[in-house]
Amino acid sequence: MEERREGAPERTPAAEKTEKNHEPSGDVISIVVPVYNGEACLMRCIRSLQEQSYPNLDIVLVDDGSRDKSLEICRAAAEKDARIQVIHKENGGVASARNAGIAAARGRWLMLIDGDDYIHRDMAADLLTAAKKSGAQAAVCGFERVFADGAPVEVHALNGKVWEGDLHRFGEEMFLPLYRNLMLRTQSNKLYDMEIIRRKELFYPEGFSINEDIWFCVRYLSFCRRVVCIPGSYLYYWQNSPGDSQISRYHPEGVESCFLLLRAVEGFFKRAGCSEQVRRAMENEMLFHICGFAGHIYYRTDSSRKECLESVRSLAGRKEFRRLLRQVKPKGVKNRAAAFLLGHRMCRVYHWMCLVVYGRQRMALRRKMKLCRKG
Repeated sequence: MEERREGAPERTPAAEKTEKNHEPSGDVISIVVPVYNGEACLMRCIRSLQEQSYPNLDIVLVDDGSRDKSLEICRAAAEKDARIQVIHKENGGVASARNAGIAAARGRWLMLIDGDDYIHRDMAADLLTAAKKSGAQAAVCGFERVFADGAPVEVHALNGKVWEGDLHRFGEEMFLPLYRNLMLRTQSNKLYDMEIIRRKELFYPEGFSINEDIWFCVRYLSFCRRVVCIPGSYLYYWQNSPGDSQISRYHPEGVESCFLLLRAVEGFFKRAGCSEQVRRAMENEMLFHICGFAGHIYYRTDSSRKECLESVRSLAGRKEFRRLLRQVKPKGVKNRAAAFLLGHRMCRVYHWMCLVVYGRQRMALRRKMKLCRKG
């Protein structure tokens, strides 16, 4: 039975026609799903792919060395559906799994869906229709964040009509709004052209557990001539709770991944010929995220004050960071304070400021961990 949610996009005439034919026709869409210990939600994801109104699919399930029954679930689904191919590999991380799936993809188009998420039955059909109608190499839709603990659903989607335009217009009009609305930061709400991916040999950067999604997206968009964005949310992005996200956790490579992303963003704006105003606004966003990831070490319950201070000094002395500070006029009191202190290498003052700001949260985390141990 199809999983529908209130507020899901209306069915389109094109999707209705595709479903009635029931025969694979037109371009094949490869859907790559990285899987790791996802037995609880995996079948819901697979079922949402199998029940797509656009039937001409190549579903690539990549088991990344799962220790639960995920591989069995994948193989059982493949036995019943010839459109499914299963790849089993040693654990190498989500980027490695996606890369293996992309390499095995047979389709003309590509979608990337995580194993704990699920999608609306018309997502593939509507994205493909929009891409072909507008002559775009990338199609973007909205998504909903669905929380397991029953918290209110968060909707991230365009309001209004379909937007389409060339790369310059996209950079000027849509890049920042989509970035701020999180629609640019996930790979699962997009349709990609495999010809570009193969020709430019685009793969995910391995060794990172954060920002690799948007890095891939920005790099890909840099090579597109046209982009189309459709209203409505078609992806259901599953999270345990509102506070449970990659961005809120400590990542040792978090700051480095931000600089990797910064270089990709600068490359995009250069190719798109974007204005100075848009560039500076995005650099402001990047400065905010770099400082945020640098501060995440203060969340760690096992990090010493010496480690925290050394991390701050390392960031303050970095050439790319100092160049960014010279170019950007930070917005907001916290950002301006951080930029001033780090720009003048007042690392100890910044360090003590972070200890005060993050101290309460760190103490609360320690108390929570103690309660968990007692329980």
